[in-house]
Amino acid sequence: MKILYDYHMHSEISPDAHFSMEAMCESALENGMREIAFTDHYEFYVNGVVRPWFNERYVEKYFDTLEECRKKFEGRLSIKSGMEFGQLDISPECNKTVRRYPFDFVLGSVHKLENIDLTHLIVTEKNARSIGDAYYYHLLKLSEEGDFDCLAHMDYFKKHCAKQNLPDLYEEYQPTIKKVLENVIRRGKGIEINTACMGGILEDTMPGLEILRMYKELGGRIITVGSDSHRPERIGYGFDRVYQMLKETGFDSISVYKNRKNIQQPI
Repeated sequence: MKILYDYHMHSEISPDAHFSMEAMCESALENGMREIAFTDHYEFYVNGVVRPWFNERYVEKYFDTLEECRKKFEGRLSIKSGMEFGQLDISPECNKTVRRYPFDFVLGSVHKLENIDLTHLIVTEKNARSIGDAYYYHLLKLSEEGDFDCLAHMDYFKKHCAKQNLPDLYEEYQPTIKKVLENVIRRGKGIEINTACMGGILEDTMPGLEILRMYKELGGRIITVGSDSHRPERIGYGFDRVYQMLKETGFDSISVYKNRKNIQQPI
């Protein structure tokens, strides 16, 4: 069996990606995908900071480009509308922005701490705990308040620890991670299994097997799978491993979305 749905992809609409939606769709077909969701970035900032690209024009361009691809690939590839919103927890206004648009699917992420992207922070033995505390504080708040459908790469902190060959302090943050999962389940939300780091920084998914087991034990059932691909060749990367993990932990389905409604697909 194979997972045929990639629910985390970026096109050149995102400021950090450089390939067209059309090129990503062509690659998705070549990789045997049945359905994809373009989840281009939309970041929120604190203290009144704004960026020139995250605005109404940005979202309009996204939808215009998406519709062109839907027409071109009609009957060959299902293309769902989505967005990856970073820092939804910082203000109620963030959730209002999400609800303004007709998305099929919304990912919620924590990428930034006080407007500093985790990519630009160097985790050390001295600061690992303070960065981890801040990350999981915001993740917990996001799980309580954010208007998302699934949490993206929920143990994202471990990626930045791995970059410096440091442990991710999982045991210390396990109680918070459990609360996050309980919030997700209580609110009818889900989690994503993200393969962005596989074959590179670390050979693990985000989240890994331990968190997936905990989610199952707590009663979680909504899971999407995403490559977080910013390049065509990464679409569907590592999905065989994800399939094995799901079977190992007792999951027999993953979720797809339409109009932000969860639909279970057997695997």
